[in-house]
Amino acid sequence: MLRYTLSRLSQAILVTFVMSFLLFMLIGLMPGDPLENMLEGNPSLTPELMAQMRELYGLDQSVFARYWNWLMAALSGDLGYSSLYFRPVTDVLVPAMLQTVKLMGLTLLVSVPLALLLGSLAARKPNGLIDSVVGVFSFASISLPNFWVSLLLIILFSVKLGWLPASGTPLSAAPSALEQMRHMVLPVAVLAMFHVGPLVRYVRASMIETLSADFVRTARAKGLGEGSVMVRHALRNALIPMVTVLALSFGSLFSGALVVETIFGMLGMGKMIYDAIGNIDFNLALVGLLLATIVTLLANLLADLAYALLDPRITL
Repeated sequence: MLRYTLSRLSQAILVTFVMSFLLFMLIGLMPGDPLENMLEGNPSLTPELMAQMRELYGLDQSVFARYWNWLMAALSGDLGYSSLYFRPVTDVLVPAMLQTVKLMGLTLLVSVPLALLLGSLAARKPNGLIDSVVGVFSFASISLPNFWVSLLLIILFSVKLGWLPASGTPLSAAPSALEQMRHMVLPVAVLAMFHVGPLVRYVRASMIETLSADFVRTARAKGLGEGSVMVRHALRNALIPMVTVLALSFGSLFSGALVVETIFGMLGMGKMIYDAIGNIDFNLALVGLLLATIVTLLANLLADLAYALLDPRITL
């Protein structure tokens, strides 16, 4: 197991370095130039001063030399300066990352158990009443646009009933844990609904296949209760396809978080990356996209380790 983990970790590190170079190249292809933006904001800058600034920032060097300089600085902890927020990238990145981690963590905490429960109930009697109701909910979750659902929930629970705040970020400087949770209810509900639909379909399909296997019939023939058969035997073997979908869904969670963060006024990673690209903030966009890549790779690494725990044959 240790050798398998080290092998998968080394592959993830190698992919991270390759992706950092590709992202650096792609960011360099973005239209515009940070120094040109500075020139527009300060017409008194002369071409000679602009040339000196290009030399100072290394923009007169080749792309490979600039990447190497950036990589060495990043490995030493210097991620550069944000031209959009006029602060170091780390100072902007950490709060946004914590906001998104909190949002995605609560979403997974709600959506995964709900998907397991609904998928298992639907698989017990395919084409039955419960399966039909779960199917309608699942397809509605997949089909409805999350921005529309967000606006509906704000109108209902914030404007009409006044039960929950419309913003995802508390206005007070030191909000209590209860106040933070109240502000997170609507964003988490929208993301969880957006996320749970596909998971339910995969859990249902996998559970139907597993429940027809020989070892499940043997467990029932031995007199085991239905709950024990479902949880201890069928569900564990049905989890492997779901782990795959769960790992791949981090990208869709990120894209969904961008819309939710925008509507609920939350400065998370999705909103930060969008603003950085729109305002030609090269350093912030590059580090934000690279961090999103690392999170996706980490999710796939954890999925691989989960495979090995669920089925020890995989490590062989």
